[in-house]
Amino acid sequence: MKFGIFDWIEAPANRTAAELYAHKLELAQAADKAGFHAYLVAEHQGTPLSINAQPSVLLSAMIQRTTRLRLGALTFCLPWYNPYRLYNEVCMLDQLSRGRLEMGVGRGVSPIESLVFGMQNIEQSRERYRETLEVFFEACRERVLNYQGKYFQYRDVELYNKPLQQPYPPLWFPSSNRDSIEFTASHGYHTALLMRPVDCKPLFDHYRETWERHRNDPGRHNAHVAKPRLAKTQHMVIAETEEEARRLGVEAYATWASHIHHLTRKHGRPDVHRTDPFDPDSAQPLIVGTPRTALEKIQAMLDLTTANYLLCIFSFGDLAPEHAMRSLELFSKEVMPSLK
Repeated sequence: MKFGIFDWIEAPANRTAAELYAHKLELAQAADKAGFHAYLVAEHQGTPLSINAQPSVLLSAMIQRTTRLRLGALTFCLPWYNPYRLYNEVCMLDQLSRGRLEMGVGRGVSPIESLVFGMQNIEQSRERYRETLEVFFEACRERVLNYQGKYFQYRDVELYNKPLQQPYPPLWFPSSNRDSIEFTASHGYHTALLMRPVDCKPLFDHYRETWERHRNDPGRHNAHVAKPRLAKTQHMVIAETEEEARRLGVEAYATWASHIHHLTRKHGRPDVHRTDPFDPDSAQPLIVGTPRTALEKIQAMLDLTTANYLLCIFSFGDLAPEHAMRSLELFSKEVMPSLK
């Protein structure tokens, strides 16, 4: 079992963006000292769910404040990037961190956000995603980039930087359906699920079965990773009393839920996720309590999902920095050592 942190970097209501970024850097420092494996941040556009529209900027600051903690985007939304610039950002981050970068790749979960970049349909987004990933792989293999595609063309572009981790940083691909799991598992991507806990085990079982069949196939994208991480995200607030943890958690969760639904409700579309903090049918149930009760609830969730990697969400909604930091500290000292 490994433990990481996932963070949307939500727009603050009562603090400046500068104060919010400073809080996230302090969380990364605390996670580094507490022995967490990684801190992964989301990328979104035009929504209060995230003011981290360029993950490399925040990641580079986190790199300078940590020594062991791995850092990355979950995900870099590839259709929104020029692939040559993405390649160079990845190289720089991996070299700056001395090989601590984790690289999530995806299309971007929201078609509404892709409109910012002029993409009118899902097929165009898929095509740009595939081309961007192809260019990235080609650049990692060669010293001179030559590529002719539908959207991107490069001729005799000399490459003077490479990722420190070879052939490139470990790849993540978050997934939530069986078809995507087939692709993710056959290539050995790390993956993460934001969905009902009861639905996770069948997908993780399918992943493990598929990975075993394909683990020795040539040409696998993540073949340099020995064992995939199957992660479950989890909102949590841990405090000295049950009452305080519940009060803080419910308030912060309501703000987070309003953020995750902001764009669909603005455009009159149905909600993508069900968000009720204590409903087992919620895509992301909330865990609150003292360290003792939090341990019991988290262990039960891990037993149900069979995840081998827990992505803790300590800082969400409008939860005050001191409460997010306290949750991290109580989890790392009194919960994490006992989880199986």
